[in-house]
Amino acid sequence: MKLWITKHSEVSVHDQLVAQITLGIASNDLKNGERLPSTRALARRFGIHQNTVSSAYRELASRNLVRLKQGSGVFISSSDGDRSHRTLEAMFSRFLDDAASEGFSRSQVNELLQNALSTANIDRFLIVEDDAALREILIAEVNDKTGIETAGVSFDEFEGHSVPVRTRLVAMADERIKFERSYPELNCYFLSANSVPAAMTGEARPSAEDMIAVASGWSKFVSFARLYLLAASIDPDSIISCLTTERGWQRKANQGSMIICDSLTARKFPNDERVRVFPLVSRSSVDGLMD
Repeated sequence: MKLWITKHSEVSVHDQLVAQITLGIASNDLKNGERLPSTRALARRFGIHQNTVSSAYRELASRNLVRLKQGSGVFISSSDGDRSHRTLEAMFSRFLDDAASEGFSRSQVNELLQNALSTANIDRFLIVEDDAALREILIAEVNDKTGIETAGVSFDEFEGHSVPVRTRLVAMADERIKFERSYPELNCYFLSANSVPAAMTGEARPSAEDMIAVASGWSKFVSFARLYLLAASIDPDSIISCLTTERGWQRKANQGSMIICDSLTARKFPNDERVRVFPLVSRSSVDGLMD
């Protein structure tokens, strides 16, 4: 994944690095176990202080997004090490033993597995996500693209709840480690975020006279979109930031000759040719829900 830095941006270099790497992980542009450039290499490449890079890496490590290995470097976190002691065969064997101890027959277990593995029998998705605004957008995207009932809960709300057989648990890919540490016994499908570079391929660059509105109910969407526009050398005075929780946001957005928004916010602008929708979840990732 290519990293870029805009030194004279309103967004600090530290925040630019954290945002890009976070998005790279969520979109799978950065793979589990992948080594990031060293602090010294990044500092030299962009002409910035090593402490700035170190601070960004430490923040990412505090979120369990990267691992700092003394003498080896900085690596994208992977949950594989946490699961190395749990092979699929061992997990299944334990499941059969537990079922037998509770009095269930092999035929009952077989019937349960056939139903659980059949996508035709999935009638509900449950998204586990702490950020309420992000959760609402994910619910809308999954429901729109699959046609299957979709609901959402926070991690705290989910804790202790049983999962019906015909419900599939869903979370974002950057929550994999947190989820698997909290609920090692549960299966969850992890969505990959849309890749910003891939989504922008083929898009016409706005003219210098264009006013660009960025609208979403998720504040991070507005921040990230603004960050990428600034990195593309768009004049900051040409960007209109519109948070849909604020009064009069739609009037502000309508000042734009282009409106960049998430899938949920796009519903507020039906058949509007100015709208450029940026789905948060990659198409292939949503398609995988039905596999």
